[in-house]
Order: sequence, then structure tokens, then C-alpha cells
Amino acid sequence: MIVKVGFDYEDDIEYMICPAKVGRNINRLQEEFWDWLFDRQNQHPYWFEEEEEGNVTYGVSYRTDAFIYWLNKVKYNKGKNVARFIEVPKTLPKKTIRF
Repeated sequence: MIVKVGFDYEDDIEYMICPAKVGRNINRLQEEFWDWLFDRQNQHPYWFEEEEEGNVTYGVSYRTDAFIYWLNKVKYNKGKNVARFIEVPKTLPKKTIRF
């Protein structure tokens, strides 16, 4: 199943492909991903920190690759990837999510 992933701007779009069983639950999976992404206990490569006037703040910087990483390495970590990034879909997306 092809999933369209939108960001802040209307023309800022990426696509991923995954099995239908994953795609059917994409909205729930997105919520689980956010819980994982923003949990400071999770060491992942999407954290960044800024220091301003002696105060350190943490944030995340991510795109579709982070969601795909989470699907493949955290949620469905059985050794076989369930999702991958695609440049240009050959068919219309069945689902759309926004970050």
C-alpha cells in the first residue's frame, strides 16, 4: 500500500510503501510513533539539543525516514523491513498522513 506523507507545506510530500496490514492501521501507528519519538528514554538519531542562556532544550528533527525506521526497527523488528521510501508512486496513494 502506498502512503502519502505530508509535512508543513502543501507541496512538501514524500511517499512510502508498506503491506496493506500496516497501511490499514497507519493512523494508529503514527500515534505510537510520536509516543516513541518524543520519549526521552529512547535513544534514536532524531534528537537534537540546543543551549540558550545555560538552558538545554531537546527537540526532534525527522521526516518520513524516521517513521520508516521506527516501523522496521522498533515496531516490526522481525528482521524483514515492512516499509520503505519511494520517490514517485506508480499508483495513487491509498492513505495519507501528515506530520
